Amino acid sequence: MTPESQDRPSWVLHRDLHRRYPVITHGSGINLYDDAGKCYLDGSSGALVANLGHGRHDMAAAMAEQAGQVAYAHTLTFTTPALEELAREVSTLVGDSVPWYTYPTSGGSEAVETAVKLVRHIALLRGATGRHRILSFRPSYHGNSLGALAVSGDPVRQAPYRPLLGPAFVHAPPISENCSGIGADGSCPCLIAVEDTLREYGADTFAAVILEPVSGSARSGFTPHEGFVASLTRLAHRNGLLVVADEVMTGFGRTGKLLAMDHHGVRPDLFTAAKGLSGGYAPMGAVIVSGALYQELLGGPGSFLNGFTYSGNPVSARVAAKALQIVRDENLVARSADMGSRLHQGLLELAARHPVIRRVRGRGLMQGIVLEQISGIAARVVESAFEHGLILYHGHGAAEGGDGEHVLIGPPLIIDVDGIHRLLDLLDQALGSIR
Repeated sequence: MTPESQDRPSWVLHRDLHRRYPVITHGSGINLYDDAGKCYLDGSSGALVANLGHGRHDMAAAMAEQAGQVAYAHTLTFTTPALEELAREVSTLVGDSVPWYTYPTSGGSEAVETAVKLVRHIALLRGATGRHRILSFRPSYHGNSLGALAVSGDPVRQAPYRPLLGPAFVHAPPISENCSGIGADGSCPCLIAVEDTLREYGADTFAAVILEPVSGSARSGFTPHEGFVASLTRLAHRNGLLVVADEVMTGFGRTGKLLAMDHHGVRPDLFTAAKGLSGGYAPMGAVIVSGALYQELLGGPGSFLNGFTYSGNPVSARVAAKALQIVRDENLVARSADMGSRLHQGLLELAARHPVIRRVRGRGLMQGIVLEQISGIAARVVESAFEHGLILYHGHGAAEGGDGEHVLIGPPLIIDVDGIHRLLDLLDQALGSIR
């Protein structure tokens, strides 16, 4: 990834100071173009963000219109039509005939941090002052800020910052991909491991459990087995824990349903969202709270000691509202399910021809390929794909779950059949080039 076009000096502190980055000048639909004229099929929507595709003039127009009206109003003092519109769109989509309430943030990590604070806040409202722990799973990834990183069950990402991470975050053993499933007693070995973890630390010390209903970078495309999430929800509620779904990557159509939790037939008490919430056109995240939980908050003092400078930024809020309108009007949830099925089948056919792919898994346009147990193989696949003009997302941190290395594939939800064929063809060429 060292393009000749980038021979100019850079004053950017890049993530990797030894790498030369291609300069992207514009995008259109599922494609990005660099200043040397190379076209890249965005097979991962960036980091599964660009759900609506690139270069949309309707999104740019919404952004410009809002910026021309008011670009900033602090949510400590004001609300705006843009923020109210966004919250209304979220509630209408998530609905189920009951309202849901949106607490805005600037992105996914902030949303997870806010959710952690909020469940602690609710515990205090309930008089459960001892409930200070958060339960999550290994492996998992919930964000890059220190609090969100502490929630994550990702020892590789955590290692350099371990002394900075708090002790209140407990990680249950991995959910097995080969679990025998929920039995007649409503349990399974994975659920028993959760019960054992709660017992070890004391169930009454936990405020909430957080999970990825379909896993992102920590376990590309992994979905807990049927019945697990519903049983986990019942177990959590029985022990006084709230259920937080991390829908930052999955929410608003990515997995072929509006929320990934819908695959499991249950709704959480609250969930985090970002990425597809604005389609990448502006930084936006949110914690979205059920009506029942909102009423409980309303019955207390009504204030929540938390806030970020750009929370509810009017431009971001207007962009996100427009993005959700497009998801609805262009029927992108159903499109994700349809195109995802085609992508999954195509990946299975590639796996039959390329033994380096051990397993294909995922939902909708969030597909993961698990690779042979060869050190560095995921990076080689991603690098080869990039050279062929296909962007993929390198998964991290799954070795603890026994998955080996893996790659996440998640093109924009607007992709069509021709785009799926082109993606698969580029991946086929990339896999064939690996030695």
